[in-house]
Amino acid sequence: MRYLIRALKYLVYFAIIFFLIVGIVYLFSNQKAAGLSFVDLFKEGSLPKIAIFFVIVSAIYPKLSFYKKELYLNGDFTKYAEMIDDVMKKLDYVPEIHEAGRVTYIKNSAYARLTRMYEDRVTFETADNPVKVEGYRKDLLRILSAINYRVRQESREQESA
Repeated sequence: MRYLIRALKYLVYFAIIFFLIVGIVYLFSNQKAAGLSFVDLFKEGSLPKIAIFFVIVSAIYPKLSFYKKELYLNGDFTKYAEMIDDVMKKLDYVPEIHEAGRVTYIKNSAYARLTRMYEDRVTFETADNPVKVEGYRKDLLRILSAINYRVRQESREQESA
């Protein structure tokens, strides 16, 4: 169900961006013919093809953009929970839900949340090791990289002590 909601959000998002761009081109066009309307910018029969294209892209985009990855820690999640909270705060995330076996974070900035259509949630399934992390692909890779760096740094400090 979440996949369908994401696909519908992206369909609306892509359509709005497309019509904004075409509208701007229409408004700033130097060669406006008398009586030329916005719909006349498109070749006859092309609007259904464009709509089908947007439906296909918006159906595929959530699969490509959202990712589930495993995070290997040198112990239980509770040992690293404070460090992960710190990493998430530095990356402008705030805790949303802390419950047994699951922790979720969302972006702190309302603008960032809006530009991602409120699909900015990063979820840590903490019941098992490795921890399963799910979220927006680009952010998730950055988050996991920062966490892995901090885990390695912490283990080096423990070895040298």
